Amino acid sequence: MTFTRISEIIHERLGWCPNTPALHTSPAVLVVPNETTNPSQPGGADGGSGRIFRGINLTLGSTKTLVRNKQLLWFSLLTGIVMTCLFITQYGLHLMEVYLYPAIDFPRWLILTFAAELTTVFCVIVLLAGLVMSLSAKEGDPVSFRKGLIRTKKYLRPLADWSVVLALVGTLLLIAVRILEILPINMLLHSVFAQFPFGFILLPEYFSIGPIGGTFAIEYGLTYTLILSVINVLLFVLTLFVVPLLVLENKHLQEAVAESVSLIKKVWVEMIICILIFGLILSMVSMMSLLFRVVYGYVAPDMLLFWYPGDLWIAAAMLFMLALCGLAVVISTIAGITVVNLYRYGKTGRIPATGRIGKLPAE
Repeated sequence: MTFTRISEIIHERLGWCPNTPALHTSPAVLVVPNETTNPSQPGGADGGSGRIFRGINLTLGSTKTLVRNKQLLWFSLLTGIVMTCLFITQYGLHLMEVYLYPAIDFPRWLILTFAAELTTVFCVIVLLAGLVMSLSAKEGDPVSFRKGLIRTKKYLRPLADWSVVLALVGTLLLIAVRILEILPINMLLHSVFAQFPFGFILLPEYFSIGPIGGTFAIEYGLTYTLILSVINVLLFVLTLFVVPLLVLENKHLQEAVAESVSLIKKVWVEMIICILIFGLILSMVSMMSLLFRVVYGYVAPDMLLFWYPGDLWIAAAMLFMLALCGLAVVISTIAGITVVNLYRYGKTGRIPATGRIGKLPAE
């Protein structure tokens, strides 16, 4: 058998034909699906400017949420009613202290003040819980503040317990402001209320006109309503995520407080940026009150020192104060939406999209 014949037999057994075109194969490639990266982890080292811009985006996103879901303005309306009731309570307490003869002593004032503070804080916390629940509705469900408020019924006990804690701390801080006079808040607010246009509303009291003129009950009510509001806002900021943790994750009160502190440490820069934006907007609108003195100086320069406004000036002052209060309660709604956005961001590391905020994957 020749060598050529042996080669042909091997080719036949192996199924290889020399005339067959060669098959070129490429090396195997492992295809890995794309993974969505998330560079904006809370508390990450991506630079202060990035966290500042995220705080701005969170605020803008919350504003867009309110614009797209205007029924959330019910939160603003109900919050405004609660604050009006707080003012009326403080107004009445001052009258009972000074008009004709003191009708209440300090212990009674303290009890009534705590009751008013507890009622105010509980109402605001329930409203915030309703806002949180409505923004955490399932995908496909309409965002309904009323439905969210109804869903808070099974959480009323922990919300009430938390309200007692905040009201107790808030009342103690109010006593410190009133008795110890740590800060000259009363003098500062008195100087503000005496100016344009606030003085137009308080004019009868300043000139002892009317049956309760000279008691400064309106000014007292406004002063202590603002002081309590600032105290409550401060307490809410320091315990920002307690309410979302209570109603969304069904945490116990102690667990909610501890985890709230942990989340705040992750998002404290973004949180401060949001607070500064809200404060800046309110301050800029409040500074517009200085225009009243400028316009009044042109219209009645001879009455600038001893002024007595007419009905049009009083009406303009009332409209300005109503607009300022309306802006404050609208900002409170945006702030409540921002709390939910910050909570989601602290949990997932992702800035929530505007509009409805879906449930967490673990829920």
